[in-house]
Amino acid sequence: MLEFQKVTATYKKNTGIFDISFELKAGEMIFLMGPTGAGKSTVLKAVYSAIKINAGKIVVDGMDLTKINQYQIPFLRQKIGMIFQDFKLLNDRTVLENVALPLRIQGIPTQKIYEEVYSTLSKVGLSNLHNSYPLELSGGEQQRVCIARALVKKPKIILADEPTGNLDPNVSDEILDLLDIFTDTGSAVLMSTHNFPLIKPRKKRFIELSNGRIID
Repeated sequence: MLEFQKVTATYKKNTGIFDISFELKAGEMIFLMGPTGAGKSTVLKAVYSAIKINAGKIVVDGMDLTKINQYQIPFLRQKIGMIFQDFKLLNDRTVLENVALPLRIQGIPTQKIYEEVYSTLSKVGLSNLHNSYPLELSGGEQQRVCIARALVKKPKIILADEPTGNLDPNVSDEILDLLDIFTDTGSAVLMSTHNFPLIKPRKKRFIELSNGRIID
């Protein structure tokens, strides 16, 4: 589903990721571990083609990112669902409208959009909040909206950038439970975190980064 082959991607000479290799399979969840500045977010940005790869190779669902052009990036991103620590929701739009946005961008017919959004909101436990606005919700509820927005387009890969960073431990566990459930449908999850006590009981594979390099 996702393969890094000796990938280097830098912002400047000594900032970025260096010689990174790993593989993420369909239905698998992997945690990227490390402190702030370790390179976790850079790995995710490289998958999303938000930064340029200087060396090596990244393959996403059979698509070699070193060979795609600018016009193919939107097709790559249709395969990927993004979840952010700071939610990045549109506060002037309802839950339903926020979750529907990726499908509207794809030009999906309105009736089909409503069917998919309501189905996805049900899966994340937000069916009764579809007409609410983000600022009316708790932090955990807002993160569930982000998960729904990422999942509604049925992505091959879910990238989660510190999705529990602003949440209390109980809510954080609930968010991880949701992400774990969706691996059962074949989606692969790559999640960055600095909170080892949170992920330790999960008994999942993790990759530890330091200064842009894998150390474990």
